[in-house]
Amino acid sequence: MMRYPTILLFVVFALYLSGTGFQCGAAELTTAKLAIQQRQFEKAEESLLKELVKNDKNEEAWYLLGQVRQEMRKFLPANEAYLKALQVNNVHQKEVAINRLAMWAALYNDGIASYNKGREQPANYDSAIVKFKAATTIEPDSSSTYYVLGLAQFANKDFSSAEQSLALALEKKPNYIEASKLLGQIYLSRGAEKRFAKDEAGSREAYAKAAEVFDQAYKVDPKNSDVIITLIEAYEGANESAKALALTRDAVASEPNNGLFRYAYGVFLLKQDEFEKSIEQFKKALEIEPGNADATYNCGVAYLNWGVAMREQAEKKVDEERKKGKGLKDTKEDTSFREKFRDAIPYLEKSAERRQDDALLWQQLARVYANLNMVEKSKVAFEKADALMKSK
Repeated sequence: MMRYPTILLFVVFALYLSGTGFQCGAAELTTAKLAIQQRQFEKAEESLLKELVKNDKNEEAWYLLGQVRQEMRKFLPANEAYLKALQVNNVHQKEVAINRLAMWAALYNDGIASYNKGREQPANYDSAIVKFKAATTIEPDSSSTYYVLGLAQFANKDFSSAEQSLALALEKKPNYIEASKLLGQIYLSRGAEKRFAKDEAGSREAYAKAAEVFDQAYKVDPKNSDVIITLIEAYEGANESAKALALTRDAVASEPNNGLFRYAYGVFLLKQDEFEKSIEQFKKALEIEPGNADATYNCGVAYLNWGVAMREQAEKKVDEERKKGKGLKDTKEDTSFREKFRDAIPYLEKSAERRQDDALLWQQLARVYANLNMVEKSKVAFEKADALMKSK
């Protein structure tokens, strides 16, 4: 499950009020200034628009229109008015910069408030997206705004738009690790979906994109455990096992007492059917962190898979001997695989204590028991697995 990071609120700057006073000028401008002083902003807006119809090069009128609209929280129209003022001249450049920053901060904070409400009422994600988009219009160089926009789009399940927003965040800030991680997760999910749909080419392409993004994050923070684990997954999905091997091996070499790195290396080795080496890494992880549930389970799986591989090899050897004309009495059965099944039991049983509702785990235990002729235990485990599957 995606864990959404905490988003900090920005301080909202006070509106930089115009200090031009009642100087000589057009009647509409004088009327507007009086209305502003009386906080009659709609009337002021009306007067300023009349003045600008007559003279669209009146910088002061554009600037005051921006202020009036900002007070009315019509932020995008206010931004347009401020930009028009700057196009005429830069008399109010400092004031415009301060006021635009205040509007951006207000929209950013309002967007966060809507986003947080979206967790209970998803319709609020739409409101957050609207506010964040407006904030990017006012402050188009803010990488953090594109990130939170992408976060809201992701929560709203608009993954294509989220991808675009996060890419923009990284374009503006290449070392933005949170944006890299979220964008990478989108590509990982897409890769898994395409693999499920039997679209191997599409799947590899998505995983390759994920690898590229996570590799960028890894260069920024090479000791980030989450990044390393997901980068391994991306490499494997993209059929770049050599890179995954180098990454996990180097991570362990750099921090041999990091249990998570040991576990990640073990998972990679297990996927390569390097059973003995993977078990070594899982046991090292358990020495560092005895309560590591994932290392416990995968150590049991490694022993189980090793036993299955040895049994298949033994059965193949028997078949070959029979094809040569040897009888059953002349063929010696290799039962050394059973030792691996016995080694798997304590790890799988420990995992079953923690994961009572895991049907697959109970099936695995049942098969191990069956291979060791532990009839009663096998029966109980199969019944447990069957009951769990029927309850879902």
